[in-house]
This record gives sequence, structure tokens and C-alpha cells, in this order.
Amino acid sequence: MKHQLSQEQRLTWRMTQRLSQAIEMLAYNGQDLIRFLQDQAEVNPLIEVSVSSALPKGGQSEASQTVQSSKEKSFRDHLQEQLVESRIPSSLRQLVQYGVDSLDDHGYLDITIEEWSEVCGASLAETEEALSYIQSLHPAGVGARSLQECIAIQLKRAEHPMYMTQLVYDHINWVAEQDIESIQEEYNITPEDAKLAIDTIQTCHPRPGLQYSSVQEDYIVPDAEVFKKNGDWVVKLSPWNAPKIVVDEDMYALSHQHQEASAYLEEKYQHAIWLQMAIEQRKQNMKAIMEEIVKRQVPFFEEGAHQKQSLRMREVAEAIGVHVSTISRAVRHKYVQSPRGMIPLKDFFQQGLKTRNGQETSAEAIKHLLKETILTENKQKPYSDQKLSQLLHDQFGIYISRRTVAKYREALYIPSSTKRRKRG
Repeated sequence: MKHQLSQEQRLTWRMTQRLSQAIEMLAYNGQDLIRFLQDQAEVNPLIEVSVSSALPKGGQSEASQTVQSSKEKSFRDHLQEQLVESRIPSSLRQLVQYGVDSLDDHGYLDITIEEWSEVCGASLAETEEALSYIQSLHPAGVGARSLQECIAIQLKRAEHPMYMTQLVYDHINWVAEQDIESIQEEYNITPEDAKLAIDTIQTCHPRPGLQYSSVQEDYIVPDAEVFKKNGDWVVKLSPWNAPKIVVDEDMYALSHQHQEASAYLEEKYQHAIWLQMAIEQRKQNMKAIMEEIVKRQVPFFEEGAHQKQSLRMREVAEAIGVHVSTISRAVRHKYVQSPRGMIPLKDFFQQGLKTRNGQETSAEAIKHLLKETILTENKQKPYSDQKLSQLLHDQFGIYISRRTVAKYREALYIPSSTKRRKRG
């Protein structure tokens, strides 16, 4: 064997600061966008942020709170900064970004690997590799799909003995019960090591994303309004989603008279122009996405929850000509005000179940029918989950298993048939 030098050409993806900012801007809701732009204005003397004087419902005091600049780094800001420094193969860049966008506020992956790969048109192997990149980020535990996996990632990162990981996966209840004797016997270790394992596991953070969470407001400002006008359903973005960047052209012109300031202000000017274009692109994307959602959910707006349509992000992405990850970022933490109330945009995307006629019905519509069916039951002889499954099939042509009925019933906080039974 001998050492030798060789050249290898490899295509990798390195996210630029501007690309990272553009991605985050799409993910911001209206309030976060204003905060971000105000922070930019503080470091760029050519920028002034202009927001429409129209205020969201709630009044001046509430609106003024929403535009206070926040210096605290958010969990997602922290992840994006790491992606800027990471070298990710170009073939996985969209997969990784979609996965980051699919993390909940606790840092857990909010979709299954199968759903992730299907939405992005990738293989399961590629999706698993993308997940490994996410799980390598800080804080340790981010990208986990379960509490056990979250803790296991943290243990592995800290290079703790393998038996601790096995304990987490196989007998995590022993940790909660402080069962030193069982742990000692199962893994053939000393009582001191068993106690150390319990203490180590209990120091792991069960929700890594919360380490970077800022205080949440106790109110919601809608990002858009949906209403009927001249017989058609229309979308109007809130003022917070349509800010303007005003560039001080006079100061920029003066910079050419001062050589020392020229290079500095030229850089700031180019960044200001880029911000203007990025905000306009964001506005167009948001409007197109919301209009497509409303177009496909007209039955819901007209008749209510039982008519909410099955809808996938890929369908909207293909309709307006963007990548599915753009839809994922655009709908995160955003709400629309409508005659049906304040609704999270993400709620409009639901996998459907096929009915007898081959069409798809959304999960929310099925939950509505399930609730209505239970309301009409004989309280002395309430329907079992198996009976409810049969009724949904016979009356509405919906194929749904007993286990799925139980899952939806629990999501509606409806007790089991035995607990619903009333004595005559």
C-alpha cells in the first residue's frame, strides 16, 4: 500500500446566506416577516420598512406588539444557520430542506418517511439519508420520530455505552420507575452503572426544539382573509404579508462622492434591492398558493367542515408551478380568517380515503360524519367502533377500519362505547 494524490470532482450543495434568507422569508408568517425586516433595517442604513396602516382585527395595542423586533434566535433560525455551513449533495438539498420544514416546534419529524419520500418523489433510501443529515444538526435529538429515538440520538452523540440506548428502546419504563435491579440484571452491569444510566437518560432533553423557543404570543394575527365577493371566493393578504422596502436613493447617490463609503454602501444597496425582489416573490407565491387552496376548498367554505376536500401539497405545487417544499414552507404557522373561522393553512392539506364511487374524502370530513353518527345513536346501546366502521361504509360508502375509527374518535375526545353508555 502507498499514499497517492488524486483529483475527484464532486457536486455538493452549499446554501448561500441569501438563499437561506429567501427560504426563511417564505416560512415566516406576517408578524415574523416584519420582525426580520426591522432587523435588516437596523444593519442597513439604506433600508426603511413600510407597512400599510391597516391593522388586523384586535386594535392598535395588539398590532403594535406584533412588530416588536425580536433578537432571540428561534429554533428554525438555528437550523438554517447550520444548513448554510453544511455541505449537502445537490441531489438531497430539496429533501433535506423539506424535512427541516416538516419538523414540529419540539424538533420532531411531523411526517412519516413514506409520506416524505412520496411528496418529494424520492426513494426511501434517499429520504433516510436526508434524515441522517437533519439528525446530525444541533441540538442533538432534532429530527427524531419518537421519544426513544430522540434520547438515543443524544446518547449516541455523547458516546455513552450502547446498553443505555438499548434500555431506552426496550425498557424505558424501567427508567421512569427507577428500577435499578431489573436494569442491572438485564444488561449485566453494576447497580452503580444502572443508576448512572437512569440519571444520564433523564438528563436528555425530550423536546430539543424548545431549547430555542421564544415566548409565544397568546393571540393570532391572520396572514390573509378569505371572503365572498360578487359570488366568488377571493383572498386578500394581510398588511403584514405585503410590507415594502423603501431604499434611500439619495444616501446611495451621495456615497459615490466618498470613496471610503462607496464600497460599503454599494453592498448595502445590492442587498436592499435583493430584499425588495425577495419580498415581492414571496408575496406572489403566498397569493398563488392561498388562491389555489381556496379554489379547491370551495365546498368547505360554502357548506362547512363535512365538505373539506382531500388535498395534497404536491397537487397545489404542480398547479402553480413550484416545488412541493415551497408549499410546505409557505403554509407553516400561517392562518386565514374566513366565514368559517380562523383556520391554519396546514389544515387544508389532508390525505383522503377512497369512497365507494372512487372519490376521496378528507379525514376532517370523515371525523365530522363520525361525530354526527355518534350523536344520533341510542345512548343505552351506543355504537361500537366496529359498528361505526360498518355504518360509515353502508351510509356514506367510506372504507375505514375499526382502528382508524378509534383513532378519529379519540382525536375528537369522544369516549369509547362502554363509557358512552347511559343506564336506563
